[in-house]
Amino acid sequence: MALRMIAVMACLAAAPVLAQSTVDIPNAQARVIATRAAQAGDFALAIEIAKQLLAQDPDDRTALIVMAAAAPQVGDFDTGQRAGARAWRVSQTDVQKYEAARLTALAAANAERFTLSTIWLRRALTVAPNDTEIERTITDARAISRRNPWSTSLSFSVVPSNNVNGGADDDTLTAPGNFDGQLSADALALAGIRASLGFRTQYRLHATPKNRTTVGLQFNALRVRLEEGAPLPDAAFSTDTTLIDLTHERALPKGVISVTAAAGVSNYATGQEDEPDVETYKYDIVRIGMRYRLPLNAQSEIGFGVQSEQLTYETANIGEVDRVNLSASYTRRTDSGDSWRTAISYTDSDSASANYVFETITLQGNYNWRDPIGPVTFSAGAGVTWADYPDYSLLFAVTGGRQDTTLFYTVNMRFADLSYAGFTPGVSVKHSFAESNVSRFTRDTLAVGFTLTSQF
Repeated sequence: MALRMIAVMACLAAAPVLAQSTVDIPNAQARVIATRAAQAGDFALAIEIAKQLLAQDPDDRTALIVMAAAAPQVGDFDTGQRAGARAWRVSQTDVQKYEAARLTALAAANAERFTLSTIWLRRALTVAPNDTEIERTITDARAISRRNPWSTSLSFSVVPSNNVNGGADDDTLTAPGNFDGQLSADALALAGIRASLGFRTQYRLHATPKNRTTVGLQFNALRVRLEEGAPLPDAAFSTDTTLIDLTHERALPKGVISVTAAAGVSNYATGQEDEPDVETYKYDIVRIGMRYRLPLNAQSEIGFGVQSEQLTYETANIGEVDRVNLSASYTRRTDSGDSWRTAISYTDSDSASANYVFETITLQGNYNWRDPIGPVTFSAGAGVTWADYPDYSLLFAVTGGRQDTTLFYTVNMRFADLSYAGFTPGVSVKHSFAESNVSRFTRDTLAVGFTLTSQF
C-alpha cells in the first residue's frame, strides 16, 4: 500500500512554498525515513510521518517507537508516553519490550511523573537483554528516585523461628526474692513463622541546596503462624503500627543536622492459654528526635542522635511510658568499596508501672561487602545489650532488680542474580542469646527468613 506523505514537504524547506509537493512512498520506506529523522533530530518530520503510519495501522510498532522517542522532544510528553505504552503491548521480543519500556519511562520522567517512570523502568528490568543494560537501567532509576518528591518503599519478610513470642527456654520460673514457680505453656518459646510487612511513603515539601523538609507515612504489620498444637491462637501476636512524621534537614558549615517529629498509634493483640479469642489494645506514640552527621573525610563520618519518646497505653496498669535515647556512631568506607560501622546507644525508660522502668546500653558493629562472593552479597553484624530493671517485680519485688545480657548477631545474604524488576531476594539469619536473673527472660532465639528489598 502506498502512503501519501504530506510531511515529506519539510525536506524541501529551502524551496518556495508553491514549489513544495507531496510524494507517495511505500510504508516500509516511510518507517525508515521516520526513524532516521528522529535519530537526526528532525522530530517534526518524524512525528508527522509516524502520525500517518499510525492512521493506517494503530499497532505499527516502528511508528509507535518513533512517536515515543520524538514527541517528548517537542514537549508532547503525553503522546510519547501513550505511544511507548502501546509499543510495549505490541512488541514481540524482550529486546523490543525493553526499548519501549525505557522510552515510556523517559517520557514520563520528562513530564515529571517520576513514580510512573520508575514503574516503567522496573518493567524494563524484567526484559533487559544483558548485564550492561541492567546496570544502566538501575542507574537511571536511582537518578529518577532522587528527583522524585515522592519516595515509597516496601519491604516484606517471612521468617521461620524457634521462638516467635520471645518465650523462655525452661518452664521453671526463678527470680531473687520470689518463690520458684512454673511458667505457663504460653510463656515458653513457641516455634512458628513471623511474616512482616513494611510500607513507607515520603513527600518532599521543600528543598534547596542547603535544606530539605519532608512529610512521611509509615505502616508496619506483623503476623505469626504458630506450629500446630500451640496453646495460643496465631492472632495473639498480631501488631499494626502507623506513624506520621515531619523531618527537616539542614546543611551546616560542618555536617548535616536533621530534626524529626512523629506521632502514631500501635495496635496489638493478647491472648490467654487455650482461649481461642484475643483482645486488642493500643498505645499512642509521640516522638521528637535530632541527629547530627559530620563527615571527617571522604571515607568516614561520625553521627550523634537524641530522641525523646512518649508511649501512652490505654490499659491503666501500664499508663504512660517516657523514654530517652542517646546514640553515637562511626562509619567508614574502605578503599575496596566495603563499609563498616560501630555504634553505641543508651536508653532510659521511666513509668509509673515498675516493670517499664529500665536502662539499656547497646554496643554493635556491622560490615557490608560491596562485591559479591560468588553469587551472594554479604553483610553481617553483631552486638551486646545490657538491661537493668531496678524495680522489676513478679509476685514480689525482684531483689536487686532484673538484669539481662543479650548477645546477638545477624547475617544478611542478597542474591543479585535472582533480582526481578529491581527487587532482590535475600536470606536473613538472626540469632540472639539472652541471660537473665529472672529465668522467664533467659532465651535462645534463632530466625532464618526470606527478604525482598528494592535496588532503588
